Amino acid sequence: MRILALTPSFYGWTGAAVNERQLITVLAKKVEKCYVVTFVSFKHFLAKRKKILKELEGLPENMTVIVLPLPKRITLAVCLGMIAVSCIVSIVGLMLRALRKVDLVYIRNSLLAIGFLTFSSLAKRTIVKIPAIIEDEILGRGFAELIFKWMTKFLDRLALAKAGKIAVNGFPMYFEIAKRRSYIRKDRPLMIPPGVNLHLIENIKRQVSAKQSTTINVGFLGLLEWWQGVDILARAVALLKKNVPNVKLVIIGDGSLRPLVEGICKAYNLQYEITGFLPHQEALKRAATLDVLAVPSKRFSTTESNIPIKVIEAWALSLPVVITKHKVFVINGILDGEHVVYCEPEPTSVAEALIRVLTNEDLKTRLKTNGPKLAMQFDYDKIAENILESLSRDES
Repeated sequence: MRILALTPSFYGWTGAAVNERQLITVLAKKVEKCYVVTFVSFKHFLAKRKKILKELEGLPENMTVIVLPLPKRITLAVCLGMIAVSCIVSIVGLMLRALRKVDLVYIRNSLLAIGFLTFSSLAKRTIVKIPAIIEDEILGRGFAELIFKWMTKFLDRLALAKAGKIAVNGFPMYFEIAKRRSYIRKDRPLMIPPGVNLHLIENIKRQVSAKQSTTINVGFLGLLEWWQGVDILARAVALLKKNVPNVKLVIIGDGSLRPLVEGICKAYNLQYEITGFLPHQEALKRAATLDVLAVPSKRFSTTESNIPIKVIEAWALSLPVVITKHKVFVINGILDGEHVVYCEPEPTSVAEALIRVLTNEDLKTRLKTNGPKLAMQFDYDKIAENILESLSRDES
């Protein structure tokens, strides 16, 4: 089998980029050939980061990556640019399909799918992954934002109607998409949740030595955006400090919320560290030194429907996890006190959950023991095999 993949982010350190890079890399190892079209910022494109990152990640020899420059910030103009790229690449896809060079097209985000959905011969060979209700992540109410929201709704519905297969992180997200787009397909969606590279995790565990720090490290891993609740976490750590004086807030990541979080930490005189973006393996090494990972994310369609990759990786690393009690965890049988400790996205609740973990050794041991068992369900090898087996069944 030969695959053509289009994804907005393949290089980079966001959760979406890490997930897509690892998933497509594993898929590539199981097929004859894999072509990837992706984007990087103009700065990275001019710096020829492609070659450096390819060497660092050790991509398979049968993988060809085509990198295009695009501004990092998502705007209406950028989205129109992605649509234009989809139309152009779909022509290339038609030629590759005619030459029998491509059997399957995998696309993350319906913005990149419109060109492929225009041609029926390509559409029936195309998997479109809809990872989120994009308009819920847009806070602005200007003209450009309204156009962008309308566009994403239209393109999601087009993908539901035309794509050979729809992929989602899980059934909660699919039901939300079907309801919001007023369209239900006759076939079952393909489940492609965030995953974990268990071999990489085992290497990280071997490399990280026993903790020597005298501080209690409460951490967060990922992008600092409004829905992540990192400002809530900072205020919770300020409350926690009354009971745990040596607590330290460790944030492995960066983003637009950084100035606010830094301001809270300084106002409460907290010990804190914000690493900025780190390469994936370095981020995991830092995460492995935490005493607990806390993700008090706010409630909206995406957080209610997706298990974040950071949580799966924390389970694999045997880290206790404190997280908002979102619907996706309840539906998947994730139990309070067995797999995670639940909280509400407000400082007092988060602080109480953290104290519960840090002061109860039996609870801490149980979470550390059960985490790796849960993570095994999200092994990229299993996810990739399920994708290929599902497609084989459909063809037969």
